[in-house]
Amino acid sequence: MSLPALEQSLIHNRILPVLSGLLSKRSACFLVGGALRNALDNRQTRDFDFATAADPGPMARALAAALGGHWFMLDAARSQNRVVFADGPSGAVCDFAPFRGPDIDADLALRDFTINAMAAPLGPDGRLGALHDPLGGREDLNRRVLRQCSATVLFDDPLRVLKGLRHSLTLQLSIEAETLSTMRRAAPGLDGVASERIRHELALILSTTPIRAGLDALQQMGLLTLLGRQDGLLDETGLDFLDRAEGWLRFLCRSHRCSWFREFFHQELEQGVSRALVFKLAAWFRGQGIAAARPVLQALRCGRAVQNAVCGLLDLTDEEPGRLLQPPGTHRGRALWSEDLAGEPRLALCFLALRLMIPFEDAAQHMYPFLDALDQHQIDGRVPALVNGDWIRRYMSVQGRDVGRCLERLRRQEIEGHIHNRTQAKAFLKSECGPDPSRNSESPV
Repeated sequence: MSLPALEQSLIHNRILPVLSGLLSKRSACFLVGGALRNALDNRQTRDFDFATAADPGPMARALAAALGGHWFMLDAARSQNRVVFADGPSGAVCDFAPFRGPDIDADLALRDFTINAMAAPLGPDGRLGALHDPLGGREDLNRRVLRQCSATVLFDDPLRVLKGLRHSLTLQLSIEAETLSTMRRAAPGLDGVASERIRHELALILSTTPIRAGLDALQQMGLLTLLGRQDGLLDETGLDFLDRAEGWLRFLCRSHRCSWFREFFHQELEQGVSRALVFKLAAWFRGQGIAAARPVLQALRCGRAVQNAVCGLLDLTDEEPGRLLQPPGTHRGRALWSEDLAGEPRLALCFLALRLMIPFEDAAQHMYPFLDALDQHQIDGRVPALVNGDWIRRYMSVQGRDVGRCLERLRRQEIEGHIHNRTQAKAFLKSECGPDPSRNSESPV
């Protein structure tokens, strides 16, 4: 994406020229930061940051009203506003903040790294003005160098140390020597940063591929302890399996089912923690178990959904991968067996296929029938029983918890391939649970 393409993206999202029309003579407004960096680096973006000379609140609220977006106050003390266009062409997000200093140059000088300290003014004609780059961010980006805006900005907010590591990984930048030295000296200040902010950056660092690079960067900065522990984190057995897991994810996301896998693994179970990261964390700690993973999950402040997902994958037994090679005889049997796996069945199937330790193409061919069976037979997230509890209560002398026990026995018989249809299911229940002779034994169709 070039700067003209960025301008077209703003127009496509209707942010331009509407925003320009809201400017008054005294309310200079600049597009700043990551959107410009990404455009110059040919990367897509949907997040747009704007810096204004005056309080941006009225402008942000007016933009939300004009385009049907949702306005939020991010930080009242700093007058930081957000407008979200969830129903727009790309779900754009616009953040607004006043200048950090008396003018745009002062604002840019107080930012973290030069690649994030560029600006482009919004003109009254609804167009973006020329790039304003007083600190040489464009040249640094071209040279693939990460450089601090000043000697003090990292001490002003030590979280920028983690942000710098993330930029170096995701944008493939080398850290300029003086900046690296400052990062090391500023790193101890992370002790005073809110844990939620640290968790967000750590999750982003661990979401990079390969994770090894992120772990190495944290180790070199002496920050592995931010993950709640240091022993075992760089265990070669775990890292080797993690490498295999990342290769497996790349394979799936390039397969003929790539669109489904990309969407599935990209989805977040909690803010900042995708299924892909959950999958990688489980692979990383598979040999060490839940006890080893728990401190990292706590350091990342993971909620119940993520903890349950990781622990569910780590709870999978050594026998379960082999069932992919000897599947139940029916599609419903495969779906029922998959549904009984701990955590999310589709995620568990992907993890079991990885653990087969066979070529990825072969592992995928063994896994696909189980995924297809779930898609075919699940309704509202569950595979309905061939015979429901109402039928058992009505036509057999079974009540209470015994109904559930009968259904579970029926489920096991179906998974083992002994039952293939409803007629066989009813016959099994009558034989094993016993019909009530006082009632009509005819069953409904």
